[in-house]
Amino acid sequence: MTVKIWADLGGSTLKILVEMPNKSTVPIIMSSRVIELDDWLVSNRTVAMFDISPQADAIVRFGKGYYAVGKLAEQYASDVTNSTELKQPKQNTAIPKLLAVVGIIKQKYELPTRFAVELTLLLPFPEYQFVKDGGNNFQADLKKALSYFEFRGENYEVNLANFGCKPEGSGLIMLRYLQQQDRQDWLLNSKIAALMLGHRNTSILLYDYGTPSGYTNNLGFYQIIQTVIDSSLGQSAAALTEAIYKANDDISPNNPHIQALAMTKGKSKRAELTRLVKAIASAQKNRWQQIASWAKLLVDDVDELIIGGGTALLYQKAIRETFHSTRLFWAVATEKEPIPQIPPQPIGPSGHREEWENKLLAAKPGHDALKAKEALEQYEEQLLSYQQQQADYELQLKVVQAALSREKLPLLQLQHQSQAIIEEIAQTFFSQEVKSDERRFRVTQFVDIYGVWKAIENA
Repeated sequence: MTVKIWADLGGSTLKILVEMPNKSTVPIIMSSRVIELDDWLVSNRTVAMFDISPQADAIVRFGKGYYAVGKLAEQYASDVTNSTELKQPKQNTAIPKLLAVVGIIKQKYELPTRFAVELTLLLPFPEYQFVKDGGNNFQADLKKALSYFEFRGENYEVNLANFGCKPEGSGLIMLRYLQQQDRQDWLLNSKIAALMLGHRNTSILLYDYGTPSGYTNNLGFYQIIQTVIDSSLGQSAAALTEAIYKANDDISPNNPHIQALAMTKGKSKRAELTRLVKAIASAQKNRWQQIASWAKLLVDDVDELIIGGGTALLYQKAIRETFHSTRLFWAVATEKEPIPQIPPQPIGPSGHREEWENKLLAAKPGHDALKAKEALEQYEEQLLSYQQQQADYELQLKVVQAALSREKLPLLQLQHQSQAIIEEIAQTFFSQEVKSDERRFRVTQFVDIYGVWKAIENA
């Protein structure tokens, strides 16, 4: 049995897509924390009276070390913002996280203790290049670790049947690539960039007329949280993160999400909240100024800038102001005003009539000629259908154009295409999410790894 796994080891959250044989692909979401435990701590762990899901109790042993991953790691961690790990390359902690993911999948789907996995992993561009060029032994180390490890007291032997690595942001670019009518022309004759604003860092993946390059810095959301904690009365990193994301661009003492952070009462509460709001606003402003000055130098002349990453939800206004003259594509689940429903442009049948006619002339009499004739007839039917669809498309487009200025139409088309991607992800993986704000954030987190998955599935 072979299980396919697509993994985005984000700074705050592990975003995983899992495909079992003959089953639909499903997401797995869990905290990205990992911490090494000593033998005494492991041997003296309190055993729960009730069954705990493997995601909440992920403990791995490989080599001579024990590692807690996800929610369990958060219980043992002393570094509230996880800044120590977030300053390291992702590869340094990737193996225990991936072993935990494989262990969770094994227990969740009741797999045998021996099976195979095919893994596709997202990494920051410098790390992606390092692994791709064979600059380190990451793949060999991962293969060895999977071959024999312990998860929650059970020993597993897993074969790494295939390993692929993609740069962060490539999923965003692939989703846009798949939306183009002339894909090769779009990729080879344009300058496209993906700006990823994440918890750990900020990165840019640039395709300059088909040639890729990548840039990464350490300007992440966690630094905002660390700055605010230093000015607060002891609010937790988790509570601050949740409140800031839910408050979005309404960071004020009157916002209920901000008010819930207060640790004092009476007159002191108002003073505390005012101080907290100033700290959040200042930290966000300073961080964006650093990001903007760095990014503008790299994407100044791009034909299209794709915006992605969970932190982008907090900087929508700042992004529009900073890149006001740049064509922006939002690969995030932003809240937008309803727009005219511009129909997707029809795609014509492959090939030309002459090609199919030549195949018919060249076919041998009998079965081959019959097949060639059927193919030509099928092409003509598809062509007729396409011509009708094109006529309908042009008619509907004229209706939209009559209500809108031609200057706004390209932006509305981009918005429509963006919403199509977001809705596709939401319906595929998060249709059961009840809270709209949580659903929006989850979808945004999964866009990059979803793009990689979809590109591979459509290959």
